[in-house]
Amino acid sequence: MDTQSQQKMFSKELIRKFQITPTPFYFYDQDLLNKTLDIVKKEASECGYMVHYAIKANANPPLLKQIFNYGFGADCVSGNEVLRAREIGFPPENIVFAGVGKSDREIITALQNNIHSFNCESSQELEIINQLASGMNKIAPVALRLNPNVHANTHKYITTGLEENKFGINPWELEPIIEKLKEYKNIKLVGLHFHIGSQITNLNVFKSLCIKVNEFQKQFRQQRISIAHLNLGGGLGVDYHDPDGGKIVDFVSFF
Repeated sequence: MDTQSQQKMFSKELIRKFQITPTPFYFYDQDLLNKTLDIVKKEASECGYMVHYAIKANANPPLLKQIFNYGFGADCVSGNEVLRAREIGFPPENIVFAGVGKSDREIITALQNNIHSFNCESSQELEIINQLASGMNKIAPVALRLNPNVHANTHKYITTGLEENKFGINPWELEPIIEKLKEYKNIKLVGLHFHIGSQITNLNVFKSLCIKVNEFQKQFRQQRISIAHLNLGGGLGVDYHDPDGGKIVDFVSFF
């Protein structure tokens, strides 16, 4: 019996057993998830990396609990995702908050929860965070999201690291932003953030990103600005041509 036939029989058995409606129905292979998390944990730990799971991918509480139990952090793109991460148990120091259109309410929520850092996309966002943090008598930790102009070799609608994309701070915008940061009393620059796209299957893309990141680091060092952490993002792609043969992506080569 082929895999597809087995899945159909298994789904029918679940529907009968739990008396669930056939559609929509989501089946999660937790054994495969654990195998994946085992590999990610091992390879990231050997390199000294901290992995943050993107909650936007799946906010199902039992699955998030499973991921949390491995000691990973949470990457959030909304105030409610920050709250969901805290409900699951993710400690504030392991939560980062990205996203282009953070509302005042969402920023306040993140400040109240003392998250690790905001990934900031623009000078306007920095100004708003500084104002809100000042009103709460808090210091907001931020990581600047920089646009490295690296092509992810993926579909044009899911690239996020090119100059033509709307995401991140372009290199020519960086100098005035650095000067502005010196004026903001309620913001602390703690890191740099990069995200270049989704469904990436060519690992050389990440090599190109790392080369650009090192160039940015050099620029900050020359200005005597210490960067405590680097947050590099991009979605490793699913092999849709051979999904059964490559269920777990090559995290060894990736890290």
